[in-house]
Amino acid sequence: MIIQIGLVSLMVTTALSGFFFTNTHQQALIDLREGGRQMRIAQEALMDAETYVLNKALGDGDTGISEYNRALEALHSRRNAQLALLTPFIRTSDVNATIGGLIDALQASWTDVLELARNGRLNEAQALLRERRSAAQVGQIRSAFDAFLTDWNSRFAVHETRIEIGKLIVLLSQILIGGMMVFAFRSAARDAQARQTAITQVEASRKQVGHLFGMADMLQSAADHHDANAVLRATAGELIGGFGGALYVFNNSRDRLVLSTSWSCGDAVPLPETIMVSQCWAMKRGKPHINQGGAKALCCEHHVSSLAALEIPMAARGENLGLLQIFAEGADAEARLAAILPLSSALGDAMSLALSNIALREKLRSQALRDPLTGLYNRRYMEDSLERYVRLAERENRKVSVVMIDLDHFKRLNDEHGHATGDAVLREAAAAIVGALRETDVACRYGGEEMIVFLPDCDLEDAATKAEQIRARIESLSGTHGAKVSASLGVASVPSTSGTSADLIRAADTALYRAKHNGRNQVAVAPLRQGWRSQSEATTDEPALLRMAAE
Repeated sequence: MIIQIGLVSLMVTTALSGFFFTNTHQQALIDLREGGRQMRIAQEALMDAETYVLNKALGDGDTGISEYNRALEALHSRRNAQLALLTPFIRTSDVNATIGGLIDALQASWTDVLELARNGRLNEAQALLRERRSAAQVGQIRSAFDAFLTDWNSRFAVHETRIEIGKLIVLLSQILIGGMMVFAFRSAARDAQARQTAITQVEASRKQVGHLFGMADMLQSAADHHDANAVLRATAGELIGGFGGALYVFNNSRDRLVLSTSWSCGDAVPLPETIMVSQCWAMKRGKPHINQGGAKALCCEHHVSSLAALEIPMAARGENLGLLQIFAEGADAEARLAAILPLSSALGDAMSLALSNIALREKLRSQALRDPLTGLYNRRYMEDSLERYVRLAERENRKVSVVMIDLDHFKRLNDEHGHATGDAVLREAAAAIVGALRETDVACRYGGEEMIVFLPDCDLEDAATKAEQIRARIESLSGTHGAKVSASLGVASVPSTSGTSADLIRAADTALYRAKHNGRNQVAVAPLRQGWRSQSEATTDEPALLRMAAE
């Protein structure tokens, strides 16, 4: 009997070790794919920027400068995270050469070449390209990209081989141990019942390993916490049926754990909505901890249930992500929880990787859509989403308004107080704008000191009122940095002033410049379309809107 129990334990341990081993290398493959994708984006951005400069120097480029700026933005946004990895692959006699330095030198040369091209001095632009050896610099960076990606791709085979080896070891160990168990069972007829019990345990362990692999596969496709929670609840019900559980994850400020999901708890288990890290022994020690029912031993401060609770801290990539709780009741609750500790730890590890992947995807998505200085959506997001807002308004006979915002005398503020002060003013102005908006409104950085706000289901009059609130909020920032801060705003709306997204932006921009021409620090409204008057706005103060548009 002891031999049989030892074999079962060995089989479970081997299976779980194989699961952890293969899961680790599967995660490494995911990280490699993401790193390679980001590096290829940067490589394409370098080629796009170079193509734009060469076309302009030859005088036959039709591409707008926005494509060139997007290419530079793609390079700079990956400079510290991805491009820094290229430095060891630079082939040059200069031991101090870095990718960042090469890109800065290229950008400086391209800026001078584009300036000459804009002035019609194409021969000088082409000569400057040859003089500064821009093609050679681009060639060095391309060679570094190629060398890096070759090295990066070579790592895939290593991890894939190790995954297959891990699976093979688990399979062979199960076959070998299973054969040993069968041999041991046949040695004595009196152990028939024990043999059946062991076989059942082996089958259960195989099912457990299958559930763990299935969970890991499903979690790789989880798009958000809702999906991950659903996979956890389903898997926990199969693996550790008869136990309740809960998952807590860190809030945005990472000062407390928030209840994310629970299962099989019922009303008898009072689950706190939040847990302070300082109240939890498992989080403080970084190790699993069992809170015994009735507080017979050391218990966490947040534990208020009469049930025993196994608490497992969750971490991935060196970062704490949350807390997994498993509940049991009865006289042998602590022993039952200790028995399922390996399975519960496997659940926590798989869930930790899923939460880490979700956080990474959200971070990458935010970096792609957000302006890093102000936190507002960037111009790319604005251009992609404005057309959808306008089409939705046309299809459902609704209104959408736009407020264009430009900080007054921002160049003077930068010159007199420095760019650090200018950046601080931009951030505070963005915060003031967001603070005046509804949850459905969208604020974007249009470029430089210009910002733009989308107001769905908002007519021209209400948009003008909202614009005045934003203007007052920005003006209230004056004095914080020893400088006067104000903004000029232009307001336009579909369908009252414009019919398309392009007309909407153009009308708001024209109104903005009229506000600047009339003295700045004011709101100007785009004029109504000729002959436009809808039944929904027949009762509004149209003369007041016309006066605002004329001012």
